[in-house]
Amino acid sequence: MSAHGGESPTVSVSIRTAAGDEERAERLAEQLDGALVRISRTNTEADVGAEAGAWQPWTRRATHHLVLDAAVRPHPRLIAQVHEAIAGRPGAALRLFTPGDGYASHALRVAAFSGRPWLMPPGPDPSAVAVVLPLPEAAEFARSLQVGEVAPAGVLLHRFARERGLALLASTADLVQPDRPGTHAPGTAFLPAAVAPADWWQRETLLAPPSIPVVHLRDGEPLSYEAVPGAADRWRLRARRDVPTPHARRFARMMHDRLLGTEVARSHLRAAAVLLGVAGVLRDQLVLASDRGRPSDGFGAAVAREAAATLALGTLPEAVPAAGRPDGAAELRDAFQTLYEEMTGILGGSLPVPEHGADP
Repeated sequence: MSAHGGESPTVSVSIRTAAGDEERAERLAEQLDGALVRISRTNTEADVGAEAGAWQPWTRRATHHLVLDAAVRPHPRLIAQVHEAIAGRPGAALRLFTPGDGYASHALRVAAFSGRPWLMPPGPDPSAVAVVLPLPEAAEFARSLQVGEVAPAGVLLHRFARERGLALLASTADLVQPDRPGTHAPGTAFLPAAVAPADWWQRETLLAPPSIPVVHLRDGEPLSYEAVPGAADRWRLRARRDVPTPHARRFARMMHDRLLGTEVARSHLRAAAVLLGVAGVLRDQLVLASDRGRPSDGFGAAVAREAAATLALGTLPEAVPAAGRPDGAAELRDAFQTLYEEMTGILGGSLPVPEHGADP
């Protein structure tokens, strides 16, 4: 598939960098060998007007413009996959990273568990770590930043897309990973050893369900993230809603067996209850996804497994500090991937085997 007017997709890249990150930006540019790259020096992300230059296209040789934060680790085949993603969705704004701790990440997990490459996300997300826009829309968005209100770039991008009728889609497979501790949560599903098949990016998009099982960031409590009826792009947190679950007793026994014997569960008084609650969110997300599809190939299965692994890693370090330590994180990664495989087996049979070289 081609981009605009029969052209093959070509992307220009602006690396957005603040003071002190120049070396990071230069290293990142070197990793994007063969791409049209420019380093754009800005102030903080909150100073959106000052970073308008990063969103401004600077060459006519490209059909699309990609804006990257300097402090990221790119997928080894980032540019090639961006070209394939553009070919699959040439007229859309594409978000290529979703932090694994936000409420949008839970909707993204439902999409990944459904085998979808794209999610139409639930409301605005402040993150704009890696975003690609068609060239005309990138130029228009840059102009709007110069005169618009001060707000996170991701929020303004969501508003811009809605007002222009531009589809804004989030990739279920992250193509970058933040490379500065404490700046952003890890991605929802970053798989540096896996490469999506070219037709992956052309598959069906999932519209975010109106009610999504989520985990509260501060205390690990299971909640529901829900669209406000009659209010476009407004979402709110509500008390957890019961999701009718087949084999409920079998799921409960499985969660107890996999989690209560972990060192993280024994790390403090509330840890075991919190872990069981998060496992219940995974179960509810899988039940929700089961009506919408499932991964059909090895790459989709790898994305879904990684999205399950990061469910606890992205949301629990504040509520359960042991989950943020390397040994605790490794323990939870294994436990939640195993839970994902066992729960999926109960709901609908075995999953495709990840392709050779894919992350487990």
